[in-house]
Amino acid sequence: MIGYSFGNYIPMEIFNPNFTDENLTKSDYYRLLIAIISAIITFFAVLVALFKDDLRELWKRPIIQFCTPDEMTIEDLNSSLESETASDIPVAKRYYSRIEVKNIGNMPALNAEIYLDKLEYIPKDSTISQNIECSGAALNWNGSESHTIIIPPGGKKLIKIVEILAPEKISTPESEKINKPPLLTIGEIENNKETAKGKWTATFSLYAQNLKPIRFTVEIEWNGVWKTRLTEFKKLYKIAQKI
Repeated sequence: MIGYSFGNYIPMEIFNPNFTDENLTKSDYYRLLIAIISAIITFFAVLVALFKDDLRELWKRPIIQFCTPDEMTIEDLNSSLESETASDIPVAKRYYSRIEVKNIGNMPALNAEIYLDKLEYIPKDSTISQNIECSGAALNWNGSESHTIIIPPGGKKLIKIVEILAPEKISTPESEKINKPPLLTIGEIENNKETAKGKWTATFSLYAQNLKPIRFTVEIEWNGVWKTRLTEFKKLYKIAQKI
C-alpha cells in the first residue's frame, strides 16, 4: 500500500540526476575543490575534538612492564641468636621475593598501586585448587611506607610480593617454649600451617590514575622447609613470573 501510494503520487522524475553537457570553468573547478577540502578539514576537526583524549593516548601515555630482577629472591641476614661473637656465621631471618615495575612510556604513571587480586593454592600431592580470599589492601613499595607512587617515564621500582619469615621459639602463657614454623606471606595474605606446603598461583594488578589495570601472575612452590642460607633455601623454594 505504501509503495503503491509512493509510486503513484510522488513523481519519480525528481530523483533522476540532471546532467548537462557544459564543461566546468576553471573558477568553478577551484571553487568545488576548495569546498571539498574544507569539508574534509571540518570532518577531521570534529573527529579530533570528539576523540582528542583517546588520540592523545596513542602517542603520550605510560606503558608499564613487569620484569624479573636479576635477584628475584634475596635474604635478610641476622647474627646467630646463640652468641654475638665476631666469629658468628650470619643466618637469614627472612627471605623475600620482588618484582620490578618499569615505565617505558612517555608519561608518568600517576598514583600507581598494586593489589593481590587472586590467590590459588594446590596442596602438595594434590591436584585440587583452593581459592584463598584476598584482603584487598594495597602493597607497600620497596623503600617506602606508601601504597601509591608516581613512576616517571623511564623509571623503575621494586615491590615485595612474597615474604618468608624464619621459624622461632615463642613462650606460651604456661612459660613453655614452642617452635613457631616459618611463615609464608603472599601479598598481604599470611598462610597458616595447613597451607605451608604446595603450589600457589598469585595474580597481582597495578592500578593507576591514568592507566587501565594491568595484571601479572607468579607461581610459587615450597615444601615448607626452612634453610638458614639462600643458596640452600632456593633448592626448596621456587618462584617464577608466569608469561
